[in-house]
Amino acid sequence: NDNARSIILWNGAGFFMRKAAAVCLLAILIPYITTLAWTGRVEGNTDRGAVSGRTILLDREGSPAPVDMEEYLIGITALQIPAEYDMEAIKAQAIIARTYLCKQMQGKDRIEESALDLDYLEQSQMEEMWGKADYLANYKKIRDAVQATAGQVIQYNGDYIDPLFHRLSAGMTRNGDELHPYLVQVDAAGDVEGENYLGVYLFTREDLAARLNSMPDSPEVRPEEVLESIQVIKKDEAGYVESIQVGPKSYGGEEIQYALGLPSPAYSFEEAEGNIRCTVKGIGHGYGFDQYGAGLKAKEGWTAEKILEFYYKNIVVVFE
Repeated sequence: NDNARSIILWNGAGFFMRKAAAVCLLAILIPYITTLAWTGRVEGNTDRGAVSGRTILLDREGSPAPVDMEEYLIGITALQIPAEYDMEAIKAQAIIARTYLCKQMQGKDRIEESALDLDYLEQSQMEEMWGKADYLANYKKIRDAVQATAGQVIQYNGDYIDPLFHRLSAGMTRNGDELHPYLVQVDAAGDVEGENYLGVYLFTREDLAARLNSMPDSPEVRPEEVLESIQVIKKDEAGYVESIQVGPKSYGGEEIQYALGLPSPAYSFEEAEGNIRCTVKGIGHGYGFDQYGAGLKAKEGWTAEKILEFYYKNIVVVFE
């Protein structure tokens, strides 16, 4: 599913292992795009911007190549958020990306890229993604957002947060657990107008049963009884499936999401003329920063800091 594969998420294992069926929930934060290589800056551009003093070591062809974190952030931010979003939303995403890197570095001044479990775009791939006509303008916009926020990170009680984010909520963001009190449910009613907010997927009984039975912990359901064997046990207040039973076995909402290639765990099933229709709301897991909602707020004049304070409660944006 192309929508699902466009979602770029952090590795938040510590958070999701405290959720039901947490082992499989780790899949929600595995990058969907192969980690890509760095090839340098735009030809003719000599402005290197801020220097952080933190280094990402790119191990390419057996020879580590150091890149300053602020420069590396351009390739991350370009991949994580659409360049057509307003600048304040992109700046907020750059702060999120920097926070993640700093948290992973744990006070060290360098880290191997392979330790980040993170996707990244080189400039030739940015050009391919945006097209030659828009490449230079979009690159400059992303670079300017990174440079304008140089050194800014998000903290809660003096520690870096786990800066979870998603593309488009199901209409509300989700509450976190006791170790993530800054992840709280906030209204995102404007997301219903977002592109691909509502997805409808039609499965034959045979296809649905085959996909479910291909999970590592197979429910071993038969096609003729597959719909009747599915029962949603619990949804959270934002409408996301937390636990679901298929046949004799129980799963986390995200386990079924990934088995079926759905863009979000906010889904429901119903019969449709002999087939099974699955209706899905939103794109992504629904925790934390809502990119589409942030884009709307940026258009209304919100600053990056105010946007972040809306989606992560009782946090501060500080300079390091």
